[in-house]
Amino acid sequence: MRKKGFAKAGTQRWKCDACRLSSTAEREDAARMAEFRVFLAWLTGKRSMSEAAAGLGVTRQASAARIAWCWNVEPSLPPVTRAHRYVIADGTYVPYDWCLLILTGDDGRPAKWQWCATETKDAYRQLPRKTERPGLLVCDGGQGRLTAAERCLRGIAVQHCLVHVLRNTRVDLTDRPKSEAGKTLLKPARRLTKVKTPEEAAAWLADLNRWHGEYGDYLKERTKAKDDPVHARGRKWWRTHERLRRAYFRLVRPNRDGMLFASCDPDVIKDGGQLPSTTNQLEGGVNAVVKRTLDHHRGLSEAHMGRCCEWTVYMLTEHPYPMSFVTSEHWRPTRKGTIERDGPAPGTMTVVQLPTNGINAYERGFSIRTGWAGRSH
Repeated sequence: MRKKGFAKAGTQRWKCDACRLSSTAEREDAARMAEFRVFLAWLTGKRSMSEAAAGLGVTRQASAARIAWCWNVEPSLPPVTRAHRYVIADGTYVPYDWCLLILTGDDGRPAKWQWCATETKDAYRQLPRKTERPGLLVCDGGQGRLTAAERCLRGIAVQHCLVHVLRNTRVDLTDRPKSEAGKTLLKPARRLTKVKTPEEAAAWLADLNRWHGEYGDYLKERTKAKDDPVHARGRKWWRTHERLRRAYFRLVRPNRDGMLFASCDPDVIKDGGQLPSTTNQLEGGVNAVVKRTLDHHRGLSEAHMGRCCEWTVYMLTEHPYPMSFVTSEHWRPTRKGTIERDGPAPGTMTVVQLPTNGINAYERGFSIRTGWAGRSH
């Protein structure tokens, strides 16, 4: 076959020197790529399947059949080629009780992802692999994240998300505390997310120290079982103000570990500009996009739901090139082997004479019937 001009539609015409016939050949890969682009636009966008089918000029049912092979294409994030000033790690839970761990860089774009059942240290340990050491890790302060950071990112500063700290503190104190100590502690807790400089951090910690100096003895109060037998539950004594005490130490412990205001530390900043103190960049960015995409495609199966999340995260990278993952093996079905049968084909008269490994064909109820149909005794 050799090239022989073009057809009226502009496609390449080919001519065979042996039979002297000419024809045009459609490129299967071009048609498949068009189907994949329609699939990706539908999967990561807001369009319905009917609207996506209009892009192919077919019905909804025909479009679903044509793009079915696209679910086999699996994306993967490109390797991280530069060191980030900071990284943010967090997990978002999706249907079927799965959790998608995502690691983003200082540009807000995903750098790694990891599927897991729960946010454990082993799952988080996979995220920093094959990435350059960042200057700061921002997370919600869970024990799994901290243990993984201690092993994989030894010596890296960790910033506890201040929004998570404030949210959990308000759960214990409520928005309207009854005690005067709770009302006074809630005021600096609400200013926590507004701390941006080392001077503001020092002033905030001074207010917390003054609160402890005033209400330190109040936190130490105990209740004995004989004074309140209803709430004893086998205990001899317990802290009278447990929730207030828990809220206070939720602010103190991260500061003792250097994680409350790590983003304000001059040794961490190093004249590189302000660092984030919350995970809002990730939760309001990549995680929010994943949740919105799943909301547009409710009812996906477990496998399709996972593929939808992966493509959504991949398309948020700096230079996505989804066509690079498509190969001919994705749309070509595997050839099934020919099934060889012993004996005659099913449906012939002699097939009932063959032995069987399943139901006993000669047991009562499966034998050959004789006699007059409908006869009764």
